[in-house]
This record gives sequence, structure tokens and C-alpha cells, in this order.
Amino acid sequence: MPDILLVSDQEKRIKSLKRRIETWRVFLVALYPVLIWTEPWYPAPIIGTISTIFILYWYWDPPIITSISLFFMLASLIDYIVPRITMSISHPQHWTAAKEKQFEIICESLVKTQDNICKQIAYLMDLKEKRPKMYFLSLFSFCTLLAWIGYTVNNRIICLTLVTLIALYPGVKHNGVSKKILSVFLNRITDGIRSYTEKNSVKSN
Repeated sequence: MPDILLVSDQEKRIKSLKRRIETWRVFLVALYPVLIWTEPWYPAPIIGTISTIFILYWYWDPPIITSISLFFMLASLIDYIVPRITMSISHPQHWTAAKEKQFEIICESLVKTQDNICKQIAYLMDLKEKRPKMYFLSLFSFCTLLAWIGYTVNNRIICLTLVTLIALYPGVKHNGVSKKILSVFLNRITDGIRSYTEKNSVKSN
């Protein structure tokens, strides 16, 4: 019964999200194939676009207050212009059942991502309540490591790396890249152990 209620609640949230971002549906459906790498060359424009933005920002080097103001100005401009442009270009009759299904998949992915973030926050809150020492040590160690990295590595490079990884994550997850890399890594280790064992057996003989 709880599982049924959970699924029902998730469906309601997906429908609610679809209504809230309906004006963005054309843009999101067009962007979705790029993010999940339906073509093998899609990671290149993602990395190139992000790198170009960071290079321009690095070259201009605006103050922090100016950067924050420009970020929200740009976000407001995009939020105002993009839906209107996409809706004017794409007519309602061009919106097919396949596109609607893809839009629903996007909304479902966003809701699941939100759920995962909430679960991680709930886990931290639970750890803080039940094991405060472990929570404090973990948080203190993480913040110390983060402060050390921020002190030794250029912060713009860190931000560029983080933004790039976040942008590439949907494609990595969808194509199982991490599993493939782990599989190759484990195979290399296995081959190394096997060759080492064979060499030792030959020497002993």
C-alpha cells in the first residue's frame, strides 16, 4: 500500500511539473537528445560551449557582485525569451505523441533527481540526529578537504570542472559510461593479476 501511494504521489508531481514547465517543453525536448548523447559527438559541443563561457568570463574577470547580477539578468532574459521563441517557431500541430512521451520522460527524470537529492538531505539529517559525532567528523573532513582544494587549485578551474561534470552526467548515466570505465578498469586489474601469477608460476617451475 505505501508503494502504491508513493507511485501515485510521484505521478501527481510529474503532472504538476509538466504544467509548470509546459512553455519550455519544445526547448527541453530539443535539448534532451544532446544531454543523453544520442549521437557520439554530442559531448564535444557541450564541453565546448561551457569552456567558451568560462574563458569569456575568465577574460572579462568581473567583480563578484557584477557576476551575480549578470547571472540573474541572463537567467531572467532566457526565462522570458526562450519559451516565446520556441512556441512561436513550433506550432501546436507539430507537437506529436512521441514528443509528448519524451517530455514526460524528462519530467519524470527531474522528479526522480529531486527525490534523490531529498533522500540525501534526509540521510544527513538522520545521521546528525542519531550519530552526531560521525556527522560532525564527516562534515568537518569534507569541508577541510574542500578548503584545501580551493586554496591549492584555481577556483575557476574547479567551477569549470564541476559544471562540465554536471552537464555530462545525464549522458554518462544514460549510456552507462561509468560502468564501462569500471569494467575496463577491473579487466585491466584482472589481467595484471593473471599475468603476475603466470610469471611467478613460471619462475617457480
